[in-house]
Amino acid sequence: MREISVVYQDGMIGMVEPQVLQGLIESDEIVKFQRTEGWVYPGIDPVRGLVESGYQGIERRFS
Repeated sequence: MREISVVYQDGMIGMVEPQVLQGLIESDEIVKFQRTEGWVYPGIDPVRGLVESGYQGIERRFS
């Protein structure tokens, strides 16, 4: 699986697995992460999964 580039709040740059990214966004540990189209800034740019959808089914995206 391809790792994602992230920039942490302290300015450090790292690589994380996709399944770790959501937790980092929710805990406000990162400033930005990189998508194919460029850098994404959580809280500024739209980020899938931050809005409660009400879906109660099994998570299948990372299976």
